[in-house]
Amino acid sequence: MRLLFEPLDTRQAHEAGHRFVERLNKILGIDVSRFHLVADLFPGSPSAGSFSMLCSAALRVGGTPLFKVYVNPAVGEPRPHQVIGEAMSRLGLSAQWAFVAEHLRDGLGSLEQEIALFALDLGDSPEARVKIYLRHSGCGAEQVERVARLAQDHQPDLFAKILDRLYGAPVDRLVKAPMTCLSFLGNHREPASVTLYCPLDPNISDDAEASTRVVDLLEMSGIAPEPFGALATAISGADLAGGRRLSWVSYKQPADPVVTVYAGLDGSARAS
Repeated sequence: MRLLFEPLDTRQAHEAGHRFVERLNKILGIDVSRFHLVADLFPGSPSAGSFSMLCSAALRVGGTPLFKVYVNPAVGEPRPHQVIGEAMSRLGLSAQWAFVAEHLRDGLGSLEQEIALFALDLGDSPEARVKIYLRHSGCGAEQVERVARLAQDHQPDLFAKILDRLYGAPVDRLVKAPMTCLSFLGNHREPASVTLYCPLDPNISDDAEASTRVVDLLEMSGIAPEPFGALATAISGADLAGGRRLSWVSYKQPADPVVTVYAGLDGSARAS
């Protein structure tokens, strides 16, 4: 289970996020030194409707939660690609950023390959990742595939197939655009993995239809859909057609697929 959270008053998100990170270090002893290296690059003055900082916790049975920080590279004066370039340099990932920037040089920063988020796994584990999220607005699945093929675990045309099965319509017509996430790990120049993020709401009418399409993706991936069905009912109520809480679905690791469904608990739902 994964929880993403921020203050209800987004004007306090930056300060509250920093306090939360410091408490993780003080109370749980989690190494936050990598966050300290880049924190000043991401100021806390988001425009209306935007955000500056989010935190999350991935809860694991019998294990320590994995805490993450997400920051907005579009807040502040420098352009996002300049901010990300400096952040990657400070983290010792200059070669990795140069690899991405070179391969996407004629599109990076455009609406088709917009730098949307920058994220860090907190802690000193060798498995702690650095992640760059790209939003793909007003373009076809080929632009999504262009980013995906940079990753070591890319499977040709898989993301295009998922987008077609999930939406059944051209990607460039979606109200809310999909994203890809490139994850960097260790000293590998190429991204270790790529994740596809597909918004359900508002692109799909309600949670009943969204559930049908998620089940199709699960079955395509060889994953039993029954646990998801129980979860969807718990989130949206027995009448899924009356809910719009299922917000995103993501896919990664083609060799051993992982499908994650995200729900926004402030959305509408009918009581069961």
